[in-house]
Amino acid sequence: MVVPLGSGWIYGLNSRIIMYLIISTDKNSCFSVARAKSKIEKIVTVKKPFKQTELLLKNISSLIDFKKVKGIIVNQGPGEFSALRIGISTANALAFALSLPIVGICLKVELEATEKEKIELLWQSGKSKITKVKSSKIILPYYDKEPNITVKK
Repeated sequence: MVVPLGSGWIYGLNSRIIMYLIISTDKNSCFSVARAKSKIEKIVTVKKPFKQTELLLKNISSLIDFKKVKGIIVNQGPGEFSALRIGISTANALAFALSLPIVGICLKVELEATEKEKIELLWQSGKSKITKVKSSKIILPYYDKEPNITVKK
């Protein structure tokens, strides 16, 4: 039930605002999170290299109300090993803990695409798929090359 009040609206108890979380962590130098309803409402991009572990969940928490999230769309790759691992692990954990559907999207774009462009591509590709997912599943990262996690000798 929606009741008009002056120039705004009040949502009744039976009404539920549906919100989706979008996560893109394909680079170690930055990451983006966004919220969307029928369209993308807000994008937060953090440009702090190698800080996904410390800042990803903090930025997600400040962006969304977990009680209103209906599903998660995550960048599945290709991308940098550590960045993808952190973003996808976070998305999988949230989907499991909140019993939410999750969709992974492989972006066939260059790493030079802007964060806004990546979020928009994730939303365009994921919004129709997320409504068809009935239960949470595990999303696996897509790496386009072998991980480079040790010092070369």
